[in-house]
Amino acid sequence: MPRLLLLLLLCSSTAQAAERVEVWTYHASPPFASEQSPGLSETLVELLNQHPSNNGRYFFALSQLPRKRLDARLAGNKPGVLLWATPEFFPSRLIASSHLTPPLLCDTQDFVSLATRPFDYDGPGSLHGYRLGGVLGHRYQALQADIERQLIHREDVHSDLQNLQKLLSNRIDVILLPRSARLFYETTEVAAERLHVSTVPLYSFERHILTTATLNPAATQFIQQLIADLPQSARWQTLLRRYGLQRMSAPCAVY
Repeated sequence: MPRLLLLLLLCSSTAQAAERVEVWTYHASPPFASEQSPGLSETLVELLNQHPSNNGRYFFALSQLPRKRLDARLAGNKPGVLLWATPEFFPSRLIASSHLTPPLLCDTQDFVSLATRPFDYDGPGSLHGYRLGGVLGHRYQALQADIERQLIHREDVHSDLQNLQKLLSNRIDVILLPRSARLFYETTEVAAERLHVSTVPLYSFERHILTTATLNPAATQFIQQLIADLPQSARWQTLLRRYGLQRMSAPCAVY
């Protein structure tokens, strides 16, 4: 039998033997997704598929979903895996029966300003009179009352990068930017020295991997164990350094 045909048959046999596991993410911006290169979501799924302990048992297939479609899958208790889940960002009815891994990343919603015009957060009142950059669809609970009373002037854009560009061009005073995005953009878009980050963030939050209750228990156990072991993985540490996230180890010190 020709060698190429034999390899194709072996690959086909392996693919058929592997159990397909749906993996979902609703994070469509860096560092989790990127148009120019693989994002952290894609590289984590590669790690799951290629990990020696997998040994061809599972084929993890990543899908990028809008939040509403993701919520519908969670409401229908579809078998699957959700990346970068923060329980506080979901209604409890959607995830009550799901399983969470230990946290992979400790993230914060930071106030970022220009180093030449630094802003330090000290409660909602400290934002009065400032132009605050936010992202469409995001609700900043602690600030909402003052935003609705127009004491805080909030300007929304579609992405974190657009907010950062507005800040750099002096069209806004301060922006809300997840630390994961800021650290990534400091490796690709802007020198860290140009930015000032308030020592007090709006809030901190942990990012987990979530498995739904209807996922095969063996697959859930595999994911739980692999994620628990990741902090000691050299490959995981290499990935964190690639995206500038090596300082975001979990759990959060204050949460």
